[in-house]
Amino acid sequence: MLKGLKWVGVTVVGVGGLLGLVLLVSWLLPVPAEERRALQAMEAGLPTMAPQRNAFPAIWLLDHDGMTPAQVQAQTAEDARRWAPGPARGAAPADDAVAVATHVAKVTPATGWCRRGVSACLAAVRADADAVAQAHAGHDGLHARIAALGEDDHYRSLFVPDVAMPFPAFQVLMERTSWHALAHVRGNSTQALQGTCEDIRTGRMLMARSDSLLVAMVGSAMAERNAGLFTEILAELPAGAAVPATCHKALVAPMVAELDLCLPMRGEFAFVRAAMANQPALEQAQGWLHDEGKTQARNAWQMSRTCSTEVQAQIRDDRPVQLAAAPSIWSLACVANAAGCMTLAISEPAYDGYSLRMQDAGAQLRLAGAMLWLHGQPRGQTDALARLAAMPQALRSTQRPPQLSADGQRVQVPRYGRAGDGGPPWVSAALPQAWRAH
Repeated sequence: MLKGLKWVGVTVVGVGGLLGLVLLVSWLLPVPAEERRALQAMEAGLPTMAPQRNAFPAIWLLDHDGMTPAQVQAQTAEDARRWAPGPARGAAPADDAVAVATHVAKVTPATGWCRRGVSACLAAVRADADAVAQAHAGHDGLHARIAALGEDDHYRSLFVPDVAMPFPAFQVLMERTSWHALAHVRGNSTQALQGTCEDIRTGRMLMARSDSLLVAMVGSAMAERNAGLFTEILAELPAGAAVPATCHKALVAPMVAELDLCLPMRGEFAFVRAAMANQPALEQAQGWLHDEGKTQARNAWQMSRTCSTEVQAQIRDDRPVQLAAAPSIWSLACVANAAGCMTLAISEPAYDGYSLRMQDAGAQLRLAGAMLWLHGQPRGQTDALARLAAMPQALRSTQRPPQLSADGQRVQVPRYGRAGDGGPPWVSAALPQAWRAH
């Protein structure tokens, strides 16, 4: 009996010693070189840009009427100053401090039409034109402010990254979509095309040069939606109809840097780091199964995957982006950082679909550019697909060549993102009138 208990005790001590040794070795393991490099890149922040070209103040107060540019700048700086220390944990975010401070009028955006299915946008606006016009009544100032956003060249939030920091009311950016459709329906197609292309330009700026994944995705939706509407309007114009110069500039083929999410992920890293700092479970685990430095290095690597040369090659070739697999949590490195590894493993899948959605926005931009090019081509005896085979190389995709829809009215390519959530299976564009099946 005593001999048996002795062996049990020896076994327990041995197992405990082994576990302690494993924990010590795990704790002593250095941060992998690739994670150190990723952390340095993420902590370096975003490139310095001219503050006067920052779209954030204008977007932060976009739905507030009657403010001069100087007042917008001053009020945004004041809101950022109030928020700088961060709210007390659990406090409600001050998401509209300016309204309390200045009592300026807020505009309710007219976003009830032309949402996701832009192919039905013109029909919906035609069927409800008076209601659309009424919803936009008095919105001239808002429309002008949205148009002016295209003159800015980047978006940098002035708020300190914080889990509860406020964000602008981004839905206001979609206000003009139904307004452009209404302009066309009422006979002012030039104004409609001009405004649509201004909003494409703004969306593309947010895609490429923002400090937030959320903002980049808002920009992609803005660009994609307006590019789709552009082709719907163009399809109803006669062959040879003039198109504003703004559209030729707005619909150049997207560059890899617009679609790779590399810059937005740097801002996302700062936001996630702040969010993790506010997790009580991680705070309690600090020093015991949680290493803050290793967790952040691992997180930096996960978020920097969109910057890899392989991902950029996939985007350049229009192959579906496949991010490198995250390191397994069942590894020696995670023994002494189990809390950090598990937290990152839970959040990591949330980022998988964003690159695909950006690629689909790029596909919509290329299709819109292709329809603009096709609009200027003589019809002759060539069909649309044969003529598109000669379009500029930058507008082509060997992975997703355009196909004709069943009714011959549209060209389409398979959608990479949004699988299974009810979204359309195709990215599509209406053919110019002269090239449609009759």
